[in-house]
Amino acid sequence: MARALQNKYVAVTLLALFWATFIHDLGLPFVVRESRELGAMKMELTQVQERNAALKGQRELLLANPQALERFARERYFMRRANEEVYRIVD
Repeated sequence: MARALQNKYVAVTLLALFWATFIHDLGLPFVVRESRELGAMKMELTQVQERNAALKGQRELLLANPQALERFARERYFMRRANEEVYRIVD
């Protein structure tokens, strides 16, 4: 009798572990999927931080040097001085 009772407890325990691991909403597949997504987002965050640092350096360079700022404005935004004409050459 004690042996059968023990087997019921073991069976219920194994069933509960199986349910918690695979069937429940926060089971093992969910944890693995979220872990992969978290890793991808961390990599993306690192890339964005590197890009942000590069842009901050470029901004400081442009603010410190008026000639560089003028060149950037002319090349990037096709700005011009009064009585100047801008020609775009498209390859």
